Amino acid sequence: MERDHRENLLVPAMVIGAMSVSVSRTILQLFVVDMGSTFNVSVGVASQLATANYAGEFVSALIMGALAVRFRYKSLILAGMLLVLFSAIGGFLAPDFATMQIFLVMEGLGTVMFGVMSFTLIGDTFAPQRRSKAVSYLMAALMGTALISLPWSGFLADVAGWRSNFLLQTLPIALAGLALALLTVPSRLRRQAAAIEKASYVESFKHVLRDKSAIACLVSQILAAAGAMFSIFATAFYRERFAVSLDFTIVVAMASLAILMVGSLVAGRLANRFGARTTTVAGTLLCGVFTITFFFIPNLWGALVSNFLMSWFGSIGLTAYACLAVAQVPESRGTMMSLNSAVESVGSTIGPAVGGALLVLTMGFYGAVGLAFGGMFLVSAMIRFFWAKEPTKT
Repeated sequence: MERDHRENLLVPAMVIGAMSVSVSRTILQLFVVDMGSTFNVSVGVASQLATANYAGEFVSALIMGALAVRFRYKSLILAGMLLVLFSAIGGFLAPDFATMQIFLVMEGLGTVMFGVMSFTLIGDTFAPQRRSKAVSYLMAALMGTALISLPWSGFLADVAGWRSNFLLQTLPIALAGLALALLTVPSRLRRQAAAIEKASYVESFKHVLRDKSAIACLVSQILAAAGAMFSIFATAFYRERFAVSLDFTIVVAMASLAILMVGSLVAGRLANRFGARTTTVAGTLLCGVFTITFFFIPNLWGALVSNFLMSWFGSIGLTAYACLAVAQVPESRGTMMSLNSAVESVGSTIGPAVGGALLVLTMGFYGAVGLAFGGMFLVSAMIRFFWAKEPTKT
C-alpha cells in the first residue's frame, strides 16, 4: 500500500520538474533581443546563449550514460533539479554575458539530467500500462507549461523586466519539484541495485549498441528531431506567404501547443491499446504527410488546418515514441535514454541548418523545406516500422 501511494505521488513530482524545465526553455526563446540589449551585444551574439544551452544538454546527455549506471536515480534527479534551480538564480543575477552563458550551460546540464532520469525512473518503476500514461503526463506537462508560460512571461517582462521570469517562474516551480522529488523518489530500486553491481559503463553502452531495435529507435529519432524543426520556419512561412501579423502567428503557436498537450495525453491511451510502436509509426507518418502539405497550401485556412493536424499527429508520434524508447534495453535503460537525448540534440542541430540552406538555394521556396522536413518524418516512420520492436516484457 505504501509503495502504491509513493508511485501515485511520483508522477506529479516528475511533472512539476518537467514544468520548471519547460519554463526555462520558454524564457530563453522569448527574450533573446532583451538579453542582447541588457548585455550590450547584438542579437546574433545573444542567440548563442541558446547554443550554450544546447551544448550543455548534449554534453550532459553523453555523460549521463555513465552516471545512470553508477549513481542512484534519486541523486541524479535531485542534482538535475538543483542545477535548474541554481541556473534560475544565476540568470536573474548574472552581471555580464559570459556569466549568463555559464548559467545557461548549467541549465542545459540540469535539464538533460532530470529528463533522462525521470523517464528512466518511470520505465523502471511502472508496469507497461501505467508507464504509457505516466510518460504521456510528462510530455503533456512540457507542452502545457509552454502554453501558459508564453503570455505569462510577456506580462512579467512588462511589469518587472525579463529577468523576473527566472525568479517568479522557474525558481518556485523548481523548488516545488525538488521538494516533491526528495519526498517521493525512492532511494534505491531493485533493478538499479542489480545494474550497479553487475554492469559497467562500457557494458551498458554495448547492450544498447548491440540491440538492433534500440539502434533503429536512435537513428529514427535523429530524423524525427530534425523534422520537428519545421516550427522554426512555419512562422516565417505564415508571415511571408500570407502577410499575417506577428500577433497572429503567436495565437497560432499557442493553439498548436494546446493541441500538442491534448495529443500527448491521448497518445498514452493509444499506446496502451494499439502498442507504442504502431502508434509511433502512425503518428510520425501522418505528421510527415501534413508537414509537406502545409508548406504547399496556397490558402491561409488550409494551411492552418494542416498546421493543426501535423501538431496533433506529431504530438501522438512524439509521446508514443517516448513510450517505445523507454521500453528498449531495460537492463541499460538509463544509457538508452541518455543516448536518445544526445541524438535528439543532433537532430535539432541538423534541422535548422538543412531548412536554412534550402531556403537560400531555392531563393525562398518553402515547398523544398516542407519536402525535406516531411521526408525526414516519413523516413523515420519507415525505420521504426521495419526495424524497431516493442518488447512485451519490460
